[in-house]
Amino acid sequence: MRRRLLRKPFVIGIVVVVVAAGVGTFFLTRGDAASVSYRTGVATLGTVTQTVSLSGNLAADGETDLDFQGAGKVTAVNVQSGQSVTAGEVLATQDPATVDASLTQAEATLSSAQANLTQAKSGTSATSLVQAEAQVNSSYVSYQNAVTSLADTKAVNAQTVAQDSAAYTAAQATVTANGCTPGDTTPPCPQDETTMSQDYQVWQSAEVKATQSDDQAQGQVNADKVQWENAKASLAALESGSTSSSTQVATDQSQVAIDQVNVTNAQAAVNAATLKATSGGLVEAVNITNGQQISSAGTGGASSGTSGSPTHAIVIITPGVFEVTGSVSDTLVNEIAVGQPAEVVAAGSSEAVAGKVTEVAEEATVTSGVASFPVTVVLSGASPSLRPGMSASVSVIINQVVGVTTVPTSAVHTTGAGSTVTLFVNGKPQTVAVTVGASDSTRTEILSGVKVGDQVVIATISSTIPSSTTGTGRSLTGGGFGGGGFGGGGGGAGRTGG
Repeated sequence: MRRRLLRKPFVIGIVVVVVAAGVGTFFLTRGDAASVSYRTGVATLGTVTQTVSLSGNLAADGETDLDFQGAGKVTAVNVQSGQSVTAGEVLATQDPATVDASLTQAEATLSSAQANLTQAKSGTSATSLVQAEAQVNSSYVSYQNAVTSLADTKAVNAQTVAQDSAAYTAAQATVTANGCTPGDTTPPCPQDETTMSQDYQVWQSAEVKATQSDDQAQGQVNADKVQWENAKASLAALESGSTSSSTQVATDQSQVAIDQVNVTNAQAAVNAATLKATSGGLVEAVNITNGQQISSAGTGGASSGTSGSPTHAIVIITPGVFEVTGSVSDTLVNEIAVGQPAEVVAAGSSEAVAGKVTEVAEEATVTSGVASFPVTVVLSGASPSLRPGMSASVSVIINQVVGVTTVPTSAVHTTGAGSTVTLFVNGKPQTVAVTVGASDSTRTEILSGVKVGDQVVIATISSTIPSSTTGTGRSLTGGGFGGGGFGGGGGGAGRTGG
């Protein structure tokens, strides 16, 4: 049994009544004045389920993004959107000339570093001095080239981010100019909202890519500077005749390790010049074309000289597997936890699909001072009839108690002093204090004060019986029945009055 959370339900819950009984009936008695009758129910064993509701749109789950890892020309694209692929299938290829050259250079640099290490361990020679000087010059040139490349990369990335930010700002201005508000369905508001959302995503993606690209370029500068500094240290050590020192050996070993990493990265870029499906699925998007020039490592759809943010070269999804992300308020977020079960109903469908909470955001999204936390639910199994983008309502089950004593929620009266239930005993109402547990809109768990089979008063009905001189009709007043169905027990209703 899960922990009991709230005494009042958040949304409509599910009630499974194990011991069924009926609702008491009305007894109206003619008299000179008013008479009072009671509508009753019976305390039964049942299940109380508390849920939190959210809504969102279905999105494909299990997405795989594939990109080339180096710059170069696309030589073949073998798939198109909507095509099914299998694991290991070749999707696209890139001209390997650039990445092959980078691998060759990295391997040569590694060989030189390994030779320096060997020489440092064995001693000094005139040849080693010449080689050390050449290494200093070569590493310095590489360092300067990396510095220039870093400046160019930052400039291009800054321009791209600025363009995408301007596009988003323009889209916001259009929404404002058209008087659109969130959820407005009046044309052209839906299209304006979609455009603004897309431009925002493009802008955010551009910032992420720019940061990654800048960091990569800065990393290359740092690596080349270390190589240059190590080369100078090696030359100085040779010239001073101390090449056999442990310091020089340690320096050369460090350089070998750096060059080995560069070779590994270069080899990975060569391997990535052939894009293969990592798993079977459906091609959702192809953002490259045959003959396109890929401008930098890790980019797919953006080529040299184009504007806009980079996109993934090829996107593969698992058909029929979906997730939906909605939001809950800051007052409810602590009731949601990863792993909780959920039921998802897509637009146009009357059947719920089981799901599970897979992510609860740690940080709120604040709009107009109102905080909300995104919650992601992944649907269980494949649902081929569903489509990405469909709106869906989600009920997350946050608490459920089974086989407990329950009464109709409308029978429970709660004040600052506590909760009470009116029992119907020997034809008379009797108010008793109770301790309540979980509650939804239909049933409330009773921990103490009521036992299974007790009749409880759901509503009080007043009836005025007119005299024969004023008519034969009767009127019913008082006694609202409250929300929630009445599980039930038989038992009649009594009356009081003169």
